[in-house]
Amino acid sequence: MKTNEKQQLRNEENSEEKKEGKILAFVKKHWFVFFLVAVIIIILLWAVIKIQIIEKRSATEKEQLVSLYEQRMDSLHLSNMELTSKVFSWAIRSEMTRQNMEQVNQFFSAFVKELNIRKVQLIDPVTAKVLLSSDKKDEGATIEDALILQAENTFHVNGETGDKIISPVMGLDTRIGILVIELE
Repeated sequence: MKTNEKQQLRNEENSEEKKEGKILAFVKKHWFVFFLVAVIIIILLWAVIKIQIIEKRSATEKEQLVSLYEQRMDSLHLSNMELTSKVFSWAIRSEMTRQNMEQVNQFFSAFVKELNIRKVQLIDPVTAKVLLSSDKKDEGATIEDALILQAENTFHVNGETGDKIISPVMGLDTRIGILVIELE
């Protein structure tokens, strides 16, 4: 029995060697085809990696362009709001010189209804008190911010609660008020 088993083992080993030999012979015979298949696989892998790199780069470029666009739009919005506040301060000036504070109050009510406007205040530059405000609980409060009280030109300030546009309301030769517009 041992010889029979040995013979079977040898036959199995020979058949495996023959199979490996046949595969090796097939590969040797068609080496150029296998080489071309390997080259195609390498090219496909390179193309997939290159596409992923380009997609990542284009995504970062898109994010940069979006942020740049948003910054430019914000700066345009702020410059437009500065111009609007100048014109608004002229309207406030004309009504203040006529002692028509009720009309100024109506201006404030209408202006606050506009998009991105949170609050509008008119401050007395001499007493530093809020004369009129779109938020009535602020009226009579004292403003201690020297930047606001010293305003000679229209400018904007980035604050904790949002942007503020400060515009002086000029009389003939002095400031008769300071307009503060808080943006959202």
